[in-house]
Amino acid sequence: MIERLLSRLYGTAVTLRNQAYENGLLRVARASVPVISVGNITVGGSGKTPVVEYLLHHLLRNGCRAAVITRGYRRETRGTVLVSDGRDHIVTARQGGDEAVQIAAKFSGLVVIADENRVRGARKASSDFDIDVIILDDAYQHRALHRDLDIVVIDAIEHLYTQRLLPAGRLREPLESLRRADLILLSKCEPTIDVAQAQRSLSAFTNVPVFATRYVPLRICQLASDDTSSADALRAMKLGVFCGIALPEGFHRTLQGLGLHTVFTRDFPDHHWYDGEDIDALLVGGETTGVQAWITTEKDAVRLKDSDLWQRLGKVYYPEMAVECMGDEHALFAHIGAQVRCAAVR
Repeated sequence: MIERLLSRLYGTAVTLRNQAYENGLLRVARASVPVISVGNITVGGSGKTPVVEYLLHHLLRNGCRAAVITRGYRRETRGTVLVSDGRDHIVTARQGGDEAVQIAAKFSGLVVIADENRVRGARKASSDFDIDVIILDDAYQHRALHRDLDIVVIDAIEHLYTQRLLPAGRLREPLESLRRADLILLSKCEPTIDVAQAQRSLSAFTNVPVFATRYVPLRICQLASDDTSSADALRAMKLGVFCGIALPEGFHRTLQGLGLHTVFTRDFPDHHWYDGEDIDALLVGGETTGVQAWITTEKDAVRLKDSDLWQRLGKVYYPEMAVECMGDEHALFAHIGAQVRCAAVR
């Protein structure tokens, strides 16, 4: 009962805030270059970071000079942190945030800035660097900075229409707020998902294009090594699984799809920083179940690299995942290019 009341109060506050932006009562700043926002309408786990990487692959391949601005969730710093200047990967995950460091490590020539104040971060990116476009990571609710394109990522597995607003549920905003979106990407569209039905359901709230996507494992990497392995090689091992992400069920399904033999599983809180006690607990569980090697997520691997504690586990693997458009990818990027009006996007 109390949670429902708090959800109503939260919903009222969100609605009033959105109206204040729409009526001009709250100021919206503009960047000197086009801005693409990638966000969601629920708390965590929809897969925004892989979508940001998917966009970056296209942009950079087409000669676009890009910057990513992210909050740097659960980093141990405040203010503006230059994660990468486009030449060097500068800071640790604790300093810049795991998602920011993961993105920076994958792309040369990419500027990455962590800043809870997106306007300030965008101004630094456009004033200090020669860029064509800014991508805001997890910014659908951060309306103080004008965006030329709002992409909302929705987990196709999640029962979005039965969710309540925070704190009773996982919705950051009412579903009616989807009317602000310019484009919706359905993520994690597994074979059991009725994509057409999901698209029809969304039409009750928005008439913007909806594209279905899925995650595919590109390769299996070994932590702190250039070595990669095939799923076949890992299938012969008894694996221990651990992760600290918002919705670990999706990661477990990925491992099942790869046909891996997991004998021990431990889930930690989202964006968890591992300490010696966590490693001790994993080692005890691994010894009891005969674990021969460990597997975790790419985001967890980024956080683990901040210390040498993980080396006590021995071999630690993680699948590198990528977004794949299940429909007309040309139409997807044509829509993005038309909205952003940046030649390199098309």
